[in-house]
Amino acid sequence: MEISNEERRQRNETIRALLVALDLNAPGERDHAERVAVYAVGTGAELGLSEAELLRLRYSALLHDVGKTKLDSTVLSKVGSLTDAELDVIRRHAEFSVRLVESYDWLATAIPGIRYHHERWNGAGYPDGLVAEEIPLAAQIIGLCEAFDVMLHGASWKDPIMREIALEEIERSSGREWNPEVVEAFLRAELIIQPIGSA
Repeated sequence: MEISNEERRQRNETIRALLVALDLNAPGERDHAERVAVYAVGTGAELGLSEAELLRLRYSALLHDVGKTKLDSTVLSKVGSLTDAELDVIRRHAEFSVRLVESYDWLATAIPGIRYHHERWNGAGYPDGLVAEEIPLAAQIIGLCEAFDVMLHGASWKDPIMREIALEEIERSSGREWNPEVVEAFLRAELIIQPIGSA
C-alpha cells in the first residue's frame, strides 16, 4: 500500500530518533547501523528483492541493534573479552530491539530480520539455533553485513582488519556461517558500494 510523503517523513523521523537514542548509549552504533543498511540493501538488490522487500530490509538493518539502548553502557564499551554473564546480557539486544519496534505497526514486517540477525547458516547462532533456510532472508543478509562492518571498523572487543582480509574471511565462512547465495550477492554489492564509500 502506497504511503503519503508525510507518513514517510514521520517514519524516517521515528527511525532517526531511535538511532539517536542508540548512539547516546552506545556511541558509534548509529554509524554502524547506517553502514549495515547500505550493504544490506545493496545485497538484497543483487538478490532481486522487490522495492517493498528492500524497504523492509532497510528498516530491519537500521534497527537491528537498537535494543542496545536498554543495555548497560559499561558492558557495551568494555575493552577486551567479555565474561559469560556479560555475553548473555549482550545477546539479549535483539530481543530488546524487537520490543522497541513492535509497538509500530509499520515495522511489524521488519521484526524477523531484527530478531534473527545473529543466527548462522550452520545452526551455531542465537537466539533459536535456526539452520539454513529456517533463518529469514533479511536476517541472513543483515548478519553477514554486520559481521563485515565489525571486521572493517572494529569494536571495543575487536580490532579492525583490512578490507581484503575481511572479504577473505566472509568467503571462507560461506556455507558454514553464511548462505553461499547471500555471500555471492554481498560480494557483488560490495564491489559497487566500496568505491562510493572510499570517495
